[in-house]
Amino acid sequence: MARDTLSRSLRRVSRIFAAAPPDLKCPPDLKCTPDLKCMPVQITGTGTGTQQHITIPDKPYTISTDTYTSLGGQDSQPSPVAHCLASLSSCSQVAGSVVARSHGIELGKWHITVDAMLPTAIMIDGEQGNPNWESVKLGVRVQTDIPAEDPEGKFKRFAVEVERRCPIVQLFKLSGVKYESEWVNEKLE
Repeated sequence: MARDTLSRSLRRVSRIFAAAPPDLKCPPDLKCTPDLKCMPVQITGTGTGTQQHITIPDKPYTISTDTYTSLGGQDSQPSPVAHCLASLSSCSQVAGSVVARSHGIELGKWHITVDAMLPTAIMIDGEQGNPNWESVKLGVRVQTDIPAEDPEGKFKRFAVEVERRCPIVQLFKLSGVKYESEWVNEKLE
């Protein structure tokens, strides 16, 4: 049953990514398929204990993780769960920039918050169940050139389209977590 649900979710995600916007070109630093329908992504992690150092092939930057002292870590780096929420925040902004470009919307500053509840009894105590997030709330304030009085609902359509196209938003939504978001249109400065 879980395998069927996962397969359905993966098929839905594949359909979401199937149509690249017409103005999107694969940058030279990415290795896309010719039709832009797939972009391979790879990381490599090495470490000891709860600390890990993550590299991305052909990139100069790295990511390091640790975990909270209550889980046996030293809390010397952001935890994997913090990186998970950071991915939601940053991917929403990246997707928003792509959508804005294809919709002719000018953007300014972004302010994003993510509030989430993660149950710990399964991971720490070994209880039965799903260790997935219980709830995740994305809060987005973004400056746009869309007027505050927006009778056509252009900003709402923009936010919906960003969440539809964002792979990390979809990963959360399709995982079954209680997902909420609030998007606020602010005046472009």
